[in-house]
Amino acid sequence: MKEFIVNPINEGTVQDFLHQLEEILKLKEPVKITMKKYTQSSLPQKALLHIWVREYAAYHYKKSIKELSDSEQTNMKVTLKQRAYKEYGWDFLTKKVTNVETGISAHILESISEYDKGECYIFMEFMQDYCAAQGLILESSGEFKRLKDESMGQ
Repeated sequence: MKEFIVNPINEGTVQDFLHQLEEILKLKEPVKITMKKYTQSSLPQKALLHIWVREYAAYHYKKSIKELSDSEQTNMKVTLKQRAYKEYGWDFLTKKVTNVETGISAHILESISEYDKGECYIFMEFMQDYCAAQGLILESSGEFKRLKDESMGQ
């Protein structure tokens, strides 16, 4: 599966997408193409997500938020992403990287900063559910609460 971000201002992204599309169509096989407007997650959404990561790390390590080390917070982010990937297999959680010298490829966890608004929302919903199952309630607020209310028809 290939995913493209096509920015009309950057002609290279347009040409790359069109070239790949032509190659796929040459195979004369059915293909499913989904197009959606690309929106990055917002700063308030990312800020709340990082607050939640710190809250859950503090809960897990039985420390105050101020006592947490940077590595404990990073490890918790990695753990949550791995857990979400294991449970749901969401493609946006990983990306493929290739060593240009050896040609060896691997999948690594994607940075939260790369999640679009919908992906960030999905991951935050996972976090709320997962942390609640572990005994910690993460409070919805701001843009995430508004998006959640909209998705529930409220």
